[in-house]
Amino acid sequence: MVDTPFNDSYIETDAILAAMIGANPSASAVALKALAAASQAWYCQEATRHIDQLRLRGDKYDSTQDRAFPRVIDGIIVGDSDQNVVVPDDVLRACMEEAIALYAEQSAGGTSRASLQEAGVASYQIPGIISETFRPGAGSASQMGLKSSSSYRLLSKYIARSVPIR
Repeated sequence: MVDTPFNDSYIETDAILAAMIGANPSASAVALKALAAASQAWYCQEATRHIDQLRLRGDKYDSTQDRAFPRVIDGIIVGDSDQNVVVPDDVLRACMEEAIALYAEQSAGGTSRASLQEAGVASYQIPGIISETFRPGAGSASQMGLKSSSSYRLLSKYIARSVPIR
């Protein structure tokens, strides 16, 4: 198998993506892993854009770098466990989780819960089959635009939060 590089993504190749997905049994992960490298690259690039659009703590390690990571937060380089200047593993994992969530949403054809909530749907029903009511704030807006709650959890320590005014 040829190791196809991905430009403009935290995940750098299709081989790295495949290794990260591993034996994840979810249908969306399996399907993303099976896509052509060009399609995988698009999902990883889109996931990277979602991450880079977050309001993050600290500053870019190098002000000329294209992406938000690596970063310096409170004077500390956020990299690997030895503080080398690399994209942290949890950011790579968040990118993979976001790519899987993006694939899942697109393959659902806009009928996913998140898509319905973003469209302003408060509840829906299919008579005799299903009825669902969404709680306020349950959509992706509560995850700052990320489609994956796993990505949000992985990135939460890097996300800037406003300080309450007293």
